[in-house]
Amino acid sequence: MANAWQPARLSLLVLAFSGALFVLGKAIVTPKAATTQPAYRLPATVPLTDWQTVSSAALQPIPEAIASQQYEYRQQQSLNVQLRYMIGDGDVNRFLFVHTPIRQDNNRLVLKYQPKIGFYGVLPYQKRAYLSACISPRGESTVTAQQFVQNLRTHDLIPSRVLPWLLGQQPLLDRRCLWTLMSIPVAANADSTTLGNAYKTLEVAWFSWYRWWQPNFPPT
Repeated sequence: MANAWQPARLSLLVLAFSGALFVLGKAIVTPKAATTQPAYRLPATVPLTDWQTVSSAALQPIPEAIASQQYEYRQQQSLNVQLRYMIGDGDVNRFLFVHTPIRQDNNRLVLKYQPKIGFYGVLPYQKRAYLSACISPRGESTVTAQQFVQNLRTHDLIPSRVLPWLLGQQPLLDRRCLWTLMSIPVAANADSTTLGNAYKTLEVAWFSWYRWWQPNFPPT
């Protein structure tokens, strides 16, 4: 009796294998539309808890960014936020060196971690205190390229994303990130206590910023 079912099982295996080959062939042959990024405009206003929006304007475009926007806020002091919707390696140190005047001073970036938020970095530069990090579509924020890749492996290399990738509907690894660079003014001779207080102000703003963008991440 078992031998009678053998041809049927063989036929089903051949059919399944043929279907898998067809899907794989389609994924290889079909041009990937995702290589050309769509035009996108970041929102003109982003609410920030306890801060009043003062202004918003587009930033000078850079090759790695789909869109760039600068936001100014005021509380008891001013807060500047530069946001760039990036495609790349998520390396904030490299972003600071290539795309900002901070350049070599990026080696002063101090890594910090907040549960349920992720990694971020702080540093002083020319009378300002800075906070910078990369927000991904899934998972926690990152600063280094290694953290960015680990986040991709954890949240992108999952079974539910394999079929859409094979069908050419999305990349297997989603390398988008919202690179955020926040800053507030500090005195030129600011001591460690003054800088520490400035970083705390930036951190509170960053946590609010991150929580708003996580459910409002730009579409692909």
